[in-house]
Amino acid sequence: MSSRMLVGQHVEHNARRFPEKVALREAHGREWTYAELNAFANRAAHALRATGIGHGDKVGMLCDSRLEWVGLYVGIVKLGAVAVPVNYRLTPAEIVDNLADADARLLFALEALATHVHALLPGLRTVLVDGAQGDCLDTFLADRSTTDIDADVQASDANVILFTGGTTGRSKGVVLSHENLFWNSLDEIIDTHMHEGDNTLLATPLHHSAALNCWLLPHLYLGATATLLPKYSAEAMLRAIAAHRVTNAFSPPSVAREIYLHPLARELDLSSFRRWYIGGGILVNQDRDAIHALIPGLRIYFQYGLTEAGPIVTVLKEEDVDRGAGSIGRAFINFEVKILREDSSDAELGQEGEIAVRGPAVMAGYYKQPAATQAVFHNGWLRTGDSGVMDASGFVYFRDRLKDMVKTGGLNVYSQEVERVLAQHPAVREVGIIGMPSEKWGEEVTAIVALRPDRSVDADELIAYGREHLAAYKVPKRVLFIPYEEMPINFSGKVMKRELRARYLPSP
Repeated sequence: MSSRMLVGQHVEHNARRFPEKVALREAHGREWTYAELNAFANRAAHALRATGIGHGDKVGMLCDSRLEWVGLYVGIVKLGAVAVPVNYRLTPAEIVDNLADADARLLFALEALATHVHALLPGLRTVLVDGAQGDCLDTFLADRSTTDIDADVQASDANVILFTGGTTGRSKGVVLSHENLFWNSLDEIIDTHMHEGDNTLLATPLHHSAALNCWLLPHLYLGATATLLPKYSAEAMLRAIAAHRVTNAFSPPSVAREIYLHPLARELDLSSFRRWYIGGGILVNQDRDAIHALIPGLRIYFQYGLTEAGPIVTVLKEEDVDRGAGSIGRAFINFEVKILREDSSDAELGQEGEIAVRGPAVMAGYYKQPAATQAVFHNGWLRTGDSGVMDASGFVYFRDRLKDMVKTGGLNVYSQEVERVLAQHPAVREVGIIGMPSEKWGEEVTAIVALRPDRSVDADELIAYGREHLAAYKVPKRVLFIPYEEMPINFSGKVMKRELRARYLPSP
């Protein structure tokens, strides 16, 4: 069973089962069959071994979504080395911090990004993925064997180190094993009805745990197809769905809104698109209604997770929307969820506390950070840092990130509860709630709002709308409007509260 948990074995197996089937496709050009993907990965594994990279060594990846990214990743893990995908949108200093913290011994990078790394980490060998001269990928792979590499890789071995967003300080490297990723793939396949005929569109970068772990890897396990979108735009995503007959994709709610609001959405044939995985923010009923009106029969899977959990933990399926209205769904088939009180004892049903999760996809820990690892585990349960409630049917209701609570007049206000209410106003496109300093209240609930196109509402109207649906102390005392383009939304589609606070809170 161990070998069937290995990503490299999945590709090898499907290269034998479906050698001519398209495994990977770039939305605007090239494609590889399973035989071609396996051959490229083998060349990469043999080349890495020839340069002295071996079992457990860390190999950095600083590259946008393209065929070579996947081929290099599979080659790295076939060898028993550990892939370290780094967010190429970080600052050069942050990129170097990630690579140094992970003890990367070699880096595959785009030429435009490599210069910054060389300046700060001059001793790290960098192979240029898109270079034509010098230490470039073509030279690195030249004359290497395409035969399957013989390496002793165990299911418990580390497969990848993925860095957290660093929203509360320096980011930490989450170590996920082959076994962790296998169980995460099984959860997605079983509970969201994936199959070998699927063609998923990867519109978010592959260094993101959702794109890599939840959609690329399950499709490679099944022998399905993955279509890569190197650079997201609503138009590019819509055209890719129509042109390549995409069956499913993941997006955060902010992207889902961009898609269904785009004029092309009503011009192109999107009938192949049957399952939309959405997570990382608030999806209100008007969003669901707009999506179903756009693509009748499409099923929405609203999901919740965190990188440390592998990442996906719960799913709200289409058939559960009425029973679990407002929830993040129930635990996946191989996951357990419970709620912890402040003293770490188990909360009762309906009692609010910290969401804790347990299952075979949960990380072993943060790389070289035993204290940080110990801090997030309690008796084998991963503490998520999120507040929630569970009902008698197993539905989990997300309240907020614990660090995003607004403390006003001695009372706790969960920002996402307020955001969920305001997001249902027909004029609101995106909203972020932060606490502004107040002599009277300690913090004032403040709404930062971006409006939908061709819609308008003023602050007094929005506050009055809040009073209709929220307790008085939760209603925003202030509303600030900004253009949608200025709303700080990260690559995961989440409104970045840290940036809102930096912009609007007075300097200490």
